[in-house]
Amino acid sequence: MSVERLRQQDESFRRSIFLGNIPTLEKPRRVILNTDAHNEIDDQMAIVHALLSPELKIEGIIAAHYGTHTHKDSMERSCQEIHHLLNLLGMRGKVPILKGSPLALEAPDHPQKSEGAEFIIECARKSPEPLYIAFLGPLTDMASAYLLVPEIAEKVIVLWIGGGWWPQGGPEFNAFNDWIAADVVFSSSLPLVQYPRTTYRMMRVGIAEMERFVLGKGAIGDYLVSLFKTWCIDTPHPREWWVYGDSPAIGTMINPEWGYYVQLAAPRLKADLSYQFASASRQIEVCVEVVAGEIFLDFFRKLETFAREFA
Repeated sequence: MSVERLRQQDESFRRSIFLGNIPTLEKPRRVILNTDAHNEIDDQMAIVHALLSPELKIEGIIAAHYGTHTHKDSMERSCQEIHHLLNLLGMRGKVPILKGSPLALEAPDHPQKSEGAEFIIECARKSPEPLYIAFLGPLTDMASAYLLVPEIAEKVIVLWIGGGWWPQGGPEFNAFNDWIAADVVFSSSLPLVQYPRTTYRMMRVGIAEMERFVLGKGAIGDYLVSLFKTWCIDTPHPREWWVYGDSPAIGTMINPEWGYYVQLAAPRLKADLSYQFASASRQIEVCVEVVAGEIFLDFFRKLETFAREFA
């Protein structure tokens, strides 16, 4: 379904469930990041953007698995990468880092217990303010926390980078790594904002921008550029750009007006990653467009300020 078709179905884009609550320096959003940080290079930029944003209060970062097809210890590798990023930022020990489940769900009624899932439950319970949980990988820890304590649905807002094209679905990495967990969340009572593949692929950055706005901006900036060059340039098939697909979840928490949303009937996710629509009673929000330039500009400005202040 094209964005234009969605516009025709809903002439004025519905306001997001978090659009009426623009964060301020005095009242930042409570946020947990859940990230398969070692998988490639977009999680790192999203994590750094979140940590440098005073609009967000990062209560913790949960290391997520990215399946076992590449590395059997993928969650542990993600955990190590998160620690490395905080060290480069000079934030070691300032943000809790938790280990999520090392494996996907085996069945829709069997949660994977982990300190990450327990942390979600703990943080959801401890404050009347809503807890935003941004999933930059699979939904294993969210589905597990919900299965353990369904009442947390009243306290959290879930943002998920994942899922194939609407309305058919299809191959997509984060869904592939735990399709059962995604189906649990789709069919749950959890407030959900989904950023499907069509949306997050709008977030493209090239080597020119990385060298102009990121290189030389402290140890963290140089590290982000080195990752870019390792993945994009120093390869058998060089390319000059990369999709930083996790950044929409961070950018739209900072400013929801950098995204455009529609309310749609939640699908069920099948094992082949296609969507199946059986009921319209469960509604979710789908972010169908993002203003990529504004999100990247916000990141570049904050990175430059950080590098200048901590030079």
